[in-house]
Amino acid sequence: MKRFLWASYGMYFLGGMTSVFFGAILPELLSYYHISYTSGGLLILLQSIGFILGVPLAASCMNRYSYRVVLTGAALTVVLAQLGILFLPTYSWLAVFVILNGIGASSLETAVASYVMELFVGRRAIYMSRLEVAFGLGALCMPAIESVLIALDWWRFSALIVSGFALFLAIVWQTVSISLKPTEDEEGDMDAPMAKAPVFKRKISKYTILMLFLLMIFVYVGIEGSLNSFLPTIFTVNMNSTSYIASLSTTFFWIAMLCGRLMIGWIVRRVSYERYLLGSILMGILFIFLMTRFNTIGVSYILVFGLGLGMSALYSITMVYANHTFPGMERIVTSAVTAFAGIGGAVFPFLLGYMMDHYHPSQVMLIMVVFFLLLFLLFALISMSLRIMRNRRPARDV
Repeated sequence: MKRFLWASYGMYFLGGMTSVFFGAILPELLSYYHISYTSGGLLILLQSIGFILGVPLAASCMNRYSYRVVLTGAALTVVLAQLGILFLPTYSWLAVFVILNGIGASSLETAVASYVMELFVGRRAIYMSRLEVAFGLGALCMPAIESVLIALDWWRFSALIVSGFALFLAIVWQTVSISLKPTEDEEGDMDAPMAKAPVFKRKISKYTILMLFLLMIFVYVGIEGSLNSFLPTIFTVNMNSTSYIASLSTTFFWIAMLCGRLMIGWIVRRVSYERYLLGSILMGILFIFLMTRFNTIGVSYILVFGLGLGMSALYSITMVYANHTFPGMERIVTSAVTAFAGIGGAVFPFLLGYMMDHYHPSQVMLIMVVFFLLLFLLFALISMSLRIMRNRRPARDV
């Protein structure tokens, strides 16, 4: 079990590396290929398209093959994609490898999250928070590494580092052996008590609530993906900072994300999923709004840190909350959540790439405030709807 968990943490670490891989080196790619921000946003869009394609592919493979085959294949897909990017091929081939990179990233996240949701029913939030810590560590380390490589003008070799780690994981999975059955070992800390899952009177009600969860994930990952992809560019343009200093803005963001995720294991044992999500979203609205008011590097780094704390576990807790709301639908819910995460990660950065070409960065940040307000609205609709349903008398689903 421990080897399975540690290998899973490694996969999420790899997922974190791939999630911010293009953001930190995007200014260098734009310069190398002589393309606009819109074309840079297109690359992020293509990776997200690959991410979306990888979800049903992973789900299909999970039903046919062992977890070892699925996770090894996901890691090797990342290896192939990163080695292709390493050689800086023509823009058309770069696009192909970007899509392949997205397929590998989504496959590993979908499979690992689904297996954890099934294995640890009473400790989902705790183990997902640990996976998210690993993801945050990967997202934290990658921009820092790329910042050093950019300063040395070796930025292309960041792909070699990612591919090497992915290959290592592919080998590790060959040594892991576990029975994928729900564990009865409930020793240790458990998630905070939650209200029972609601009884839906109609299937349309059930799938309406599920769609609200998916839209929430869509908006959140869109915001996070936009920050991963364009935060260094916003620092470069809005504050006239150098490329390697600007790339550290993503590092600051992920330091905060990591700090927040390290606290989640303690928080979710005491605070319900709803209260945590409400506080996180309100923090996000506050700090991203303040970022539109200041354009000095020092203050902006502090605000980026606060924003990262607020956003640290929105994704994982929303996923766990959705799985709690729909018991027995773990693979369906987790796969759908991952797919909508990919769609959000595709649409939002593409739109922001277009906006960066046509609007001032401060105006773009105001648009992101609107996205956060939309996130709050979706959460409010879910919370109110579930409370109404829990207060009703149980009825047979139709």
